Amino acid sequence: MKDLPNYEKSVHEGLQQIYDTLLSMKNNRAHYISSKQVYTIYDQFLTLLKDLRVARKDEELKGMTLNLPNVNDRLIDDIWQLVSLCFVTCGLTKFAPATYSSLSTVYKLLLHLKDCRVYTKADLKPISHRLDEIRQILDQSYQDDEQEENSNRSEEYLLLRFKLKKCQDLYSELEEAIKSIPTDLQPVYGELLAIRKGLLNYVTAAEPNEATLSELKDRLKKVEHQRDEEGKFHSELVSADKLLSNQMVLDGLLDDCNNIINDLSAEKDKDLDSLFEKLSISDVDKAAVTKLKTMYLRLLDLKQTLESLLVTRRWTLRETDLYTYQKHLKEIEEERTGLELTPAAQKDKNVKKLQLVIIYILRRCYSLIYKLLESSEPVSESLQPIHNQLSTVRRCLLELKRIDGLNNLRELYPFQFKLASLDNLRRDGKFIVNNQIPEGQGTLNALLAECFDILHELKIELEEKEENRNSSDEEVTDEEDKMSDDEVELKRSRFVGFNEADYDRASQSSCVSDSEVESDSEYEGNDYY
Repeated sequence: MKDLPNYEKSVHEGLQQIYDTLLSMKNNRAHYISSKQVYTIYDQFLTLLKDLRVARKDEELKGMTLNLPNVNDRLIDDIWQLVSLCFVTCGLTKFAPATYSSLSTVYKLLLHLKDCRVYTKADLKPISHRLDEIRQILDQSYQDDEQEENSNRSEEYLLLRFKLKKCQDLYSELEEAIKSIPTDLQPVYGELLAIRKGLLNYVTAAEPNEATLSELKDRLKKVEHQRDEEGKFHSELVSADKLLSNQMVLDGLLDDCNNIINDLSAEKDKDLDSLFEKLSISDVDKAAVTKLKTMYLRLLDLKQTLESLLVTRRWTLRETDLYTYQKHLKEIEEERTGLELTPAAQKDKNVKKLQLVIIYILRRCYSLIYKLLESSEPVSESLQPIHNQLSTVRRCLLELKRIDGLNNLRELYPFQFKLASLDNLRRDGKFIVNNQIPEGQGTLNALLAECFDILHELKIELEEKEENRNSSDEEVTDEEDKMSDDEVELKRSRFVGFNEADYDRASQSSCVSDSEVESDSEYEGNDYY
């Protein structure tokens, strides 16, 4: 507060009050976050942003030099993050404020991809799609705001557009770096990146598998065999002179992979303390390296927590909880960038390796937060339990359909009862919670209708299966009767042949006893059949 100019202090008090209110809402698990409440706070926030912008503009016109960013700017970023996550929690994922947190995460992700230099086209592709989605959301939001004639929305539009442009510029830079590599060397480049990523995953794994390391070594040897006697990669599309910059990139990746493998091979154990003991550093750098170790351990804990959330998010995650993890990562990021090492320590191979690993884990954490944000459904948290139940029923029905459907109607009873109970929660076709109509009605109704459709399809499939079974049974019965008649005729013909062979028809007329014998034989034969 002491560093704040007088004309910003009143705005700071208002911002601090909004921040405290949002934190209270975030930490209060006893009540659901209401979209009406979030919109009220958001409008107050935009008004303060406009007042701050006008006040700063007046000072600039007076010729005053502004010392930015200051405490207010950092507080504004925190409020934006919380407001954005509140919008996501309420299911308002397609509204402009909800994109702020996503844009911040994407920017950090791109920044660490650039620092770590471990990325491929496949890594950039989903980011490109997400940036396009955000651009469409902002365009639509801007058109709606023009119709409403809300002057405060200009603050929102300018800020979000600026953040989107920063992300797009950084994305274009990373994409251009990949495009500069000739097409025939792209597979080599991609393989080296995949090997390097695999090695870094191996280094950060809780229980590394030695077989994985051996496989990565074999893959690296195959890449090395593609070089000529001078140790250079060749391209049929680009001359050797123009390939010089790309050659340096490929050689750098190859050297990094070999260095990591050599370090891993030299280490008998992967204990973290042994890694730090091998750092040949001066007493001046010991404090900095201790901070690196603390960062490393904190990041590992954060990574494991976020990975667990990725599995249990449907039942345990409230999107506003992500603010806590973002805050921790931001603190670690500031510590990392503010770390001062002597030139000797900066050149130390083990220090470089440790810094690379820290950047990589930071990127993994931001990647996990990005996945958690993107996996959020456009459903309010008050309707999330119903959404989870419907999703589970749908998944079970689809699985039942996949494994050849039903055997009898009784198998559908549990699903019918569950869907009926969920359907009875609606009033006039809407799910109402605390006398309010939360966001996500369309999503839930569509999901419920889909479950009923799958039920109907399963019943039809069962009826068709039973009809086919009955018709096949009739065919089998007819076939068995036909085969039985054929066998009787065959045996009768054999018996007639037997009579004709053993008895002379001419003697039958002259010999009465023979006739009697024949009569007896026929009687016996008929009785047999």
